[in-house]
Amino acid sequence: MKKKSMVLAVLLTMGMLAGCSGKTDTKTPETTDIASGGQTEAVTASTTAVAENAGGAIKDEVVAVLKGEPSNIDPHGNTELVAMTTQVQIFETLVKKDEDGNIIPCLAESWEQVDDTTIRFTLRDDVYFHNGEKLTADDVVFTIQRATEKPSSASIFASFDAEKTKAVDERTVDVATKAPFAAVYNYLTSTRGGIVSKKAVEEMGDDQFGRNPVGTGPFVFDSWVSGTSITLKRNDAYWGEKPAYGTLTLKFITETANRALEIESGNADIVLDPDTGDLDRLAETDGLKVVTGDSYGMSYIVFSMDDEVLSDVRIRQALSLALDLDSIVETVYGSYASVNESVMPGTVFSYKSQGAHEYDPEKAKALLAESGYAEGLTITLNLPNGSEQQNIGVIAQNMWKEIGVTANISTASTSEVIAAGRRGDNQATIMAATYSTGDPGHALADFDTRSDGFFRPVDKKIDELLDKGSAAYDTAERAKIYEELQDYIYHQYYMIGVANKTVNYVITDQVQNFYCDPGNIPSFASVTVTE
Repeated sequence: MKKKSMVLAVLLTMGMLAGCSGKTDTKTPETTDIASGGQTEAVTASTTAVAENAGGAIKDEVVAVLKGEPSNIDPHGNTELVAMTTQVQIFETLVKKDEDGNIIPCLAESWEQVDDTTIRFTLRDDVYFHNGEKLTADDVVFTIQRATEKPSSASIFASFDAEKTKAVDERTVDVATKAPFAAVYNYLTSTRGGIVSKKAVEEMGDDQFGRNPVGTGPFVFDSWVSGTSITLKRNDAYWGEKPAYGTLTLKFITETANRALEIESGNADIVLDPDTGDLDRLAETDGLKVVTGDSYGMSYIVFSMDDEVLSDVRIRQALSLALDLDSIVETVYGSYASVNESVMPGTVFSYKSQGAHEYDPEKAKALLAESGYAEGLTITLNLPNGSEQQNIGVIAQNMWKEIGVTANISTASTSEVIAAGRRGDNQATIMAATYSTGDPGHALADFDTRSDGFFRPVDKKIDELLDKGSAAYDTAERAKIYEELQDYIYHQYYMIGVANKTVNYVITDQVQNFYCDPGNIPSFASVTVTE
């Protein structure tokens, strides 16, 4: 059992991570474990070596631009990509993935599968939280239990058994799952698996902790200027290889044009989530490079599964048939995405193409007439405040108009749209999601009726297949189950997959060792920027 589970954890992640490509060469940093003693000397020596290799002095501040401001920086407090990008600099997980997608040690130096539902982790003995407290098994137990309870992480940790997760001793912890769970290691690598300080959370409370996070990672939280930026400082007591620079500044710029301007004007070193319409121009700009790679991300249109009107599969199919996805993807993404042909990203394990999307407006009109809406139909399309989703929404709105469907668009923040969905207040919405675990169970989790999914799931057949896939340790068997599940969801038209996205970044020529993360949550710990 032990050997089979460990091999599966590797197999499920191998082959899914593609290197960065496009307009620049990048290097994935290696991680070197060093003792916590002699911090100042180690940092100085590392900085000097990097500077010599780079051929110049190293800037002491790296500035990265995010597409928005996090609501908080608690690993269990949100589902925002901008928050996760901040969290990954501060928090660490028991295990992590290397550049090839293999599961490797992080805060846990080793582990073994005790039985089908229990993994025993042995923690490193040289890890300290940013508040000076030593990492212990109690912190891990507290983290797992908290992750299963908080709404923003509960769906990811739904398969974990909080009650049976126990500290064996100070450095040993048994992490339990409710049933055999083949993807357990993938889930533990997610940002929501970030280990928090039990003492810090209990002393501060959730709200304050979310604004003043305490982790074990290479950067320590320093300050937060609302609406402007978050500043992190190098953790000079870090157990691993320390950053070569002292300050990481994460700026919040919501307007895509202004994000591009920030790096063009020399006020930033790295820009995340640039507008795809700007990328070709930026790639030709002196001093800048565009970094692109395959991702776990997709955009999709989703219909509330318990909406009275959209509960008719013929209407959902008609809305799908009315969309020319080739045209939508080309218009919105250019060459930086491909049409999705299933219900999860093409990079996720067991992805099965359903073939080219069928575009047939006349068939769509016939289905609407058959379902009682020959004279037309009005729906509400609730969209997040993002140019990507709104661009897709406007195009879809016009295409639906051609078959007699009026889509009234409303907009709100992503968190508000998700909350509205959970309340049952969304008829339809368009989302862009990144499934950072690379696991099909994660990609399809919002269809689970036992989750707090904003799709308003109602289909028990999906639950059954999700459970079967989760428990299948045999890779071929597991893939077959998830292929069957994709077939089923696709032909129920609960979701219309729009695009398999790439991850895209813009960096300056002076940036080295930038890691192109398929989950679009890059760590900046190994980055260096020459003067």
